[in-house]
Amino acid sequence: MSTLLIFLILFFGTFLIMLEIFLLPGFVIGLMGFALCVWASIEAYSSLGPTTGSIVIGVTVVLNIVLAYIGLKNLHKSPAAMKASIDGRVNEFSDFGLKPGDRGFSITALRPEGKANFGENYISVWAFTGFIDTEKEIEIVRIADNKIFVTQLNH
Repeated sequence: MSTLLIFLILFFGTFLIMLEIFLLPGFVIGLMGFALCVWASIEAYSSLGPTTGSIVIGVTVVLNIVLAYIGLKNLHKSPAAMKASIDGRVNEFSDFGLKPGDRGFSITALRPEGKANFGENYISVWAFTGFIDTEKEIEIVRIADNKIFVTQLNH
């Protein structure tokens, strides 16, 4: 095999590996690129001799590592990089100005958690004891640990 063809195969294999790292994750394209680099290295050994084959393997490994390092180091500067940040928070508690003694109605069955209506607000609440069926009048007993505990009125 000619030297030019060996280097073209190595170039294409390296290109596929970089494509795998930066654009198309999924292991298949990178595996194909790795296989091309191995095949070109074997051909370099058989066509160009063991010394040149060893040099080709060394240069290929170092080149792939250096390109991956440079690419990953500068990835955040790329126009394709995600610039947005997530500023939302999980489990933010809002009691909607409610206090113990406020009354509302259960929207879903509280077993022990469910939804309730307090004025204009639909809120996730917890039954203080037992279960509460739908459309029952409830009263807030306690607000603690980011939970609103209610009990049923008019048993």
